[in-house]
Amino acid sequence: MEMTLYRTIHVKTPDEKVITLQKPFESSSIPQEGDFIKDSMFVDPDEIEVISVDKNEAEQTVAIHLRPIEMNYATDEHNQNMVNAYKANNWLSDMY
Repeated sequence: MEMTLYRTIHVKTPDEKVITLQKPFESSSIPQEGDFIKDSMFVDPDEIEVISVDKNEAEQTVAIHLRPIEMNYATDEHNQNMVNAYKANNWLSDMY
C-alpha cells in the first residue's frame, strides 16, 4: 500500500514559518497512533511518534503524521541545512 510520512517543523521567528516534509514509501504494515517510526533520518527512532493515521480506502493510500518539531528560533541557513538533511534521506520539502 502507498504510504506517506508527514512531519512539520514550526519555526517561531518574527514571520513564523512552517516547513512541511513528506516521505512516500510502500508497505503492507500500517502503523497506528502511538507507534514509533524508524527511518534513516532519525538517530533515535523511539522519539518519533505517530500522532495520527489517515487511511483513504478508495485511493489505497495512508497518510502518517509524525510528532512535529517546534523551534524557538533558527536562522534561514539552519532551516535550509535541516531540510537538506531530510532530503539526503529521501524526504521531500515544500520549502528550499
